Amino acid sequence: MGSDIEPAPAVTAGAAALLELARAGDPRTGEVLFDLVGAQVNRLVWRVLGADEDHDDLVQEVFVALLAGLTRVREADALRGWVAAVTINTVRSEIRRRRVRRWFGMQAAPDDLGHTPTASHEARELLGRTYAVLGRLPADERIAFALRFIDEQPLGDVAAACSCSLATVKRRISAAQARFRRLAERDPMLAEHLRELEVQR
Repeated sequence: MGSDIEPAPAVTAGAAALLELARAGDPRTGEVLFDLVGAQVNRLVWRVLGADEDHDDLVQEVFVALLAGLTRVREADALRGWVAAVTINTVRSEIRRRRVRRWFGMQAAPDDLGHTPTASHEARELLGRTYAVLGRLPADERIAFALRFIDEQPLGDVAAACSCSLATVKRRISAAQARFRRLAERDPMLAEHLRELEVQR
């Protein structure tokens, strides 16, 4: 997956058609945009935030931003990278807004366990604890970590989505790994899981 693979001709053709609709102000633009990149946006929001009660609202916010800026995309091949960057910027802003609200006691920490579509209670519990730790990381580190290790994107794609250099995203990932490990070691279940992963390597 990622930018190491050329876009499929059908995807490029669809993007080109979408950009033509946007430039013409065609009312079908929104529907075509959602059909083309809806799965990508949903996946990215899920990967960074996990099960989240505001998921649908965030996706809608992303699409408002996408529609507002779509005419600035010049090349069809650039569409998916641009969509990723807009999605990540929107999620980053939401993470920061939540931190401000929590600081002032306006919002409780989200419960990531309620709607997680995993097969077992243990897996659901582990994922919930993982996202609880990720929620304590700085926004930029959390996003880079989630895109690299949860969404399994190539480093180049992570850097592009985060609108930063490869060197910067590597530093963020390294810092996130170190911070995640320190925090996870305080949770017996996560600590045991990390040890199991190391044995498997």
